[in-house]
Amino acid sequence: MTIERLGGALVAAITGTLCLVFAFQVLSRCRLRLRGVRTTAELVRFRTATEEDGHQLYFPVVTFALPNGTKMTAESSEGIRNPPRGVQEGDRTEILYDPAAPGVFTLPALLPGRLRTTEILYLCVGCLSLAVITWRILADTF
Repeated sequence: MTIERLGGALVAAITGTLCLVFAFQVLSRCRLRLRGVRTTAELVRFRTATEEDGHQLYFPVVTFALPNGTKMTAESSEGIRNPPRGVQEGDRTEILYDPAAPGVFTLPALLPGRLRTTEILYLCVGCLSLAVITWRILADTF
């Protein structure tokens, strides 16, 4: 195996890994959309953070009750640039949480009813890239 082939295989492996990460993010959103439980929560606050480009990100922190009565306080792992209109701290809002991991939730306003075009595109690109990269690595190896 020459250095060019080894370098190509390394680039292919890195690209494939990134595509898989995107595909897993899309699949987790789909799982939340399909298996998530809707409930009412109180918006405790928005934690803010600043992106590298200077934009503010808002991370919703909510408190809600699980079906067994346990109170849960969780912070969204997805920051949003603009909080949903009309939603303020202290308001009651609808959330969608994962029953297997109740700390994972989203505001339904952030998850449209259908798959977004970008989610479908990421999934297709991830699958296609994985196939091409696997073929490339196997072709270079054997």
